[in-house]
Amino acid sequence: MPLTPLELFLASLLVATGSLLQGALGFGLAIFAAPLLFLIDPAFIPGPVLFVAMVISAIILWRNRAGLAIGELGAAVVGRMPGMVAAFWLLAVASQWILSLILGMAVLLGVVVSLLPGDIRPTRNRLLGAGFLSGFMGTATSVGGPPMALLYQHARGPHIRANLGGYFLVGSVVSLLGMVLLGYFGHDELLLSLAVTPAALLGLLISGSILHWVDAGRIRPILLILCTLSAMAVIADGVRGLG
Repeated sequence: MPLTPLELFLASLLVATGSLLQGALGFGLAIFAAPLLFLIDPAFIPGPVLFVAMVISAIILWRNRAGLAIGELGAAVVGRMPGMVAAFWLLAVASQWILSLILGMAVLLGVVVSLLPGDIRPTRNRLLGAGFLSGFMGTATSVGGPPMALLYQHARGPHIRANLGGYFLVGSVVSLLGMVLLGYFGHDELLLSLAVTPAALLGLLISGSILHWVDAGRIRPILLILCTLSAMAVIADGVRGLG
């Protein structure tokens, strides 16, 4: 079903805000926008969100390329592959309300992860494990950021943005190719993707102006509150589907 003008405006606003957050933090598009996009039209999940993530991740990686660590990126990508296989199986057998619950819980996991104490370093084994979980969550629900964000939560800005950008770029490209081959991403999903891509680019452009806010820690509490509220909304939608 085509989007109404109001639905397109709301979806574009969500994507622009999520892209702004991802440009500043290294992640945030899916964890913020995906739950509410799902309520506007379930077709946004996971394909169109992954498409937008692919576009903005390429730009984020380029403008933060000095912070890229190829070894860390490679380990995470290797771990992602079996996670994607498990996710494709889930997409084939799960109903919409199950995906709603998984998506909402994935976002809440991201919030909890952001509140964890300690100094977790991205070792090879941890990157493999986080890559697997991120590949599963990202392919099934488009929210793949929480496991990777956990490992990089104490990294410096350019380092986290470059490595998460590289990971999300590779992961989204591979996931989208798999979806195309399996019939989960076609003409309708491409149109949805293209409809909100300009908003994503606008949000990414604006993100450069709030980097100093991120460094001062001012935007993080707002992000966590918004993520929690959006996750609760989509979980409630999934619970209604049980009936």
